[in-house]
Amino acid sequence: MIKRAGWVSLLLFWCLFANGNPSAAGQSDRSANGVSTNSSIAPPFLTPGKDLFVTREGDQFVLTVTSTCFLEDDSDSQFELVSPTPDFIHVSESYRRDVRANGYTEGIGVVYVAPQIGDAGKYVIRLQVKACNGKVERVISFRVHVKPAL
Repeated sequence: MIKRAGWVSLLLFWCLFANGNPSAAGQSDRSANGVSTNSSIAPPFLTPGKDLFVTREGDQFVLTVTSTCFLEDDSDSQFELVSPTPDFIHVSESYRRDVRANGYTEGIGVVYVAPQIGDAGKYVIRLQVKACNGKVERVISFRVHVKPAL
Protein backbone atom coordinates (compact mmCIF):
# COMPACT_ATOMS: atom_id res chain seq x y z
CA MET A 1 0.00 0.00 0.00
CA ILE A 2 2.84 2.43 0.86
CA LYS A 3 4.56 1.65 -2.45
CA ARG A 4 1.32 2.34 -4.35
CA ALA A 5 0.78 5.64 -2.51
CA GLY A 6 4.36 6.64 -3.32
CA TRP A 7 3.83 6.13 -7.06
CA VAL A 8 0.55 8.02 -7.05
CA SER A 9 2.19 10.87 -5.09
CA LEU A 10 5.08 10.99 -7.54
CA LEU A 11 2.69 11.08 -10.50
CA LEU A 12 0.64 13.88 -8.94
CA PHE A 13 3.80 15.85 -8.18
CA TRP A 14 4.91 15.52 -11.79
CA CYS A 15 1.48 16.50 -13.14
CA LEU A 16 1.11 19.54 -10.92
CA PHE A 17 4.62 20.97 -10.84
CA ALA A 18 6.43 19.86 -13.98
CA ASN A 19 6.95 22.51 -16.63
CA GLY A 20 6.50 22.01 -20.34
CA ASN A 21 4.04 21.97 -23.18
CA PRO A 22 1.08 19.60 -23.26
CA SER A 23 1.75 16.75 -25.65
CA ALA A 24 -1.50 17.18 -27.55
CA ALA A 25 -1.89 20.94 -27.69
CA GLY A 26 -3.12 22.33 -30.98
CA GLN A 27 -3.98 25.66 -32.49
CA SER A 28 -6.90 27.72 -31.21
CA ASP A 29 -9.73 29.05 -33.32
CA ARG A 30 -9.74 32.86 -33.18
CA SER A 31 -11.88 35.35 -34.99
CA ALA A 32 -10.45 38.38 -36.81
CA ASN A 33 -10.59 40.46 -33.61
CA GLY A 34 -8.51 37.90 -31.67
CA VAL A 35 -11.38 36.60 -29.51
CA SER A 36 -11.49 32.88 -28.98
CA THR A 37 -14.34 31.07 -30.71
CA ASN A 38 -13.51 27.83 -28.93
CA SER A 39 -12.22 27.66 -25.35
CA SER A 40 -10.40 24.38 -25.86
CA ILE A 41 -6.82 24.24 -27.05
CA ALA A 42 -6.79 20.46 -27.51
CA PRO A 43 -9.14 17.53 -27.06
CA PRO A 44 -8.85 15.66 -23.76
CA PHE A 45 -6.19 12.97 -23.79
CA LEU A 46 -4.81 10.08 -21.74
CA THR A 47 -1.19 9.58 -20.75
CA PRO A 48 0.30 7.19 -21.72
CA GLY A 49 -1.31 7.80 -25.08
CA LYS A 50 -2.64 4.40 -26.05
CA ASP A 51 -6.07 2.82 -26.04
CA LEU A 52 -5.30 -0.74 -24.85
CA PHE A 53 -3.76 -1.63 -21.50
CA VAL A 54 -2.97 -5.24 -20.58
CA THR A 55 -2.46 -6.20 -16.94
CA ARG A 56 -2.96 -9.12 -14.53
CA GLU A 57 -5.25 -9.58 -11.59
CA GLY A 58 -3.57 -7.98 -8.58
CA ASP A 59 -1.41 -5.60 -10.64
CA GLN A 60 -2.39 -1.94 -10.60
CA PHE A 61 -1.41 1.09 -12.65
CA VAL A 62 -2.34 4.73 -13.08
CA LEU A 63 -3.15 6.91 -16.09
CA THR A 64 -3.61 10.65 -16.30
CA VAL A 65 -6.39 12.37 -18.19
CA THR A 66 -5.83 15.97 -19.23
CA SER A 67 -8.09 18.68 -20.61
CA THR A 68 -6.56 21.92 -21.86
CA CYS A 69 -8.31 25.32 -21.96
CA PHE A 70 -7.33 28.94 -22.34
CA LEU A 71 -6.13 30.64 -19.18
CA GLU A 72 -9.18 32.94 -19.10
CA ASP A 73 -11.28 29.88 -18.29
CA ASP A 74 -12.03 29.94 -14.57
CA SER A 75 -13.81 26.60 -14.29
CA ASP A 76 -12.43 23.29 -13.10
CA SER A 77 -12.52 20.27 -15.39
CA GLN A 78 -14.71 17.33 -14.40
CA PHE A 79 -13.85 13.71 -15.06
CA GLU A 80 -16.55 11.06 -14.58
CA LEU A 81 -16.65 7.36 -15.37
CA VAL A 82 -19.57 6.37 -17.61
CA SER A 83 -21.58 3.29 -16.59
CA PRO A 84 -21.07 0.41 -16.81
CA THR A 85 -17.62 0.61 -15.26
CA PRO A 86 -15.96 -2.21 -13.30
CA ASP A 87 -15.42 -1.61 -9.57
CA PHE A 88 -11.64 -1.67 -9.93
CA ILE A 89 -11.51 1.60 -11.94
CA HIS A 90 -11.45 4.92 -10.05
CA VAL A 91 -10.93 8.53 -11.15
CA SER A 92 -9.75 11.43 -8.99
CA GLU A 93 -11.08 14.94 -8.76
CA SER A 94 -9.56 17.41 -11.18
CA TYR A 95 -6.33 19.19 -10.33
CA ARG A 96 -5.75 22.55 -11.99
CA ARG A 97 -2.40 23.65 -13.39
CA ASP A 98 -1.99 27.13 -14.91
CA VAL A 99 0.77 27.63 -17.48
CA ARG A 100 0.76 31.43 -17.58
CA ALA A 101 3.78 31.72 -19.88
CA ASN A 102 1.87 29.93 -22.65
CA GLY A 103 -1.65 31.16 -21.82
CA TYR A 104 -3.38 27.88 -21.01
CA THR A 105 -4.62 25.88 -18.07
CA GLU A 106 -4.80 22.12 -17.66
CA GLY A 107 -7.31 20.06 -15.77
CA ILE A 108 -5.53 16.87 -14.72
CA GLY A 109 -7.13 13.74 -13.27
CA VAL A 110 -5.69 10.41 -12.18
CA VAL A 111 -7.33 7.16 -13.29
CA TYR A 112 -6.44 4.32 -10.93
CA VAL A 113 -6.80 0.77 -12.31
CA ALA A 114 -6.55 -1.97 -9.66
CA PRO A 115 -8.02 -5.32 -10.78
CA GLN A 116 -8.34 -7.98 -8.10
CA ILE A 117 -8.62 -11.76 -8.25
CA GLY A 118 -11.79 -12.58 -10.17
CA ASP A 119 -11.65 -9.47 -12.41
CA ALA A 120 -10.07 -11.22 -15.43
CA GLY A 121 -11.69 -10.18 -18.69
CA LYS A 122 -11.84 -7.50 -21.36
CA TYR A 123 -13.34 -4.11 -20.55
CA VAL A 124 -14.08 -0.87 -22.37
CA ILE A 125 -13.79 2.12 -20.05
CA ARG A 126 -15.52 5.36 -20.99
CA LEU A 127 -14.62 8.62 -19.30
CA GLN A 128 -16.70 11.78 -19.68
CA VAL A 129 -14.67 15.01 -19.67
CA LYS A 130 -16.32 18.38 -19.06
CA ALA A 131 -14.07 21.43 -19.39
CA CYS A 132 -13.70 25.03 -20.55
CA ASN A 133 -16.74 26.51 -18.78
CA GLY A 134 -18.87 23.69 -20.18
CA LYS A 135 -17.95 24.40 -23.82
CA VAL A 136 -16.10 21.09 -24.15
CA GLU A 137 -17.87 17.88 -23.25
CA ARG A 138 -16.39 14.70 -24.67
CA VAL A 139 -16.28 11.02 -23.91
CA ILE A 140 -12.92 9.32 -24.32
CA SER A 141 -12.45 5.60 -24.01
CA PHE A 142 -9.77 3.00 -23.53
CA ARG A 143 -9.68 -0.78 -23.21
CA VAL A 144 -8.33 -2.86 -20.36
CA HIS A 145 -7.52 -6.55 -20.78
CA VAL A 146 -7.08 -8.20 -17.38
CA LYS A 147 -5.36 -11.58 -17.49
CA PRO A 148 -5.69 -14.15 -14.68
CA ALA A 149 -3.11 -13.99 -11.90
CA LEU A 150 -0.18 -16.38 -12.16
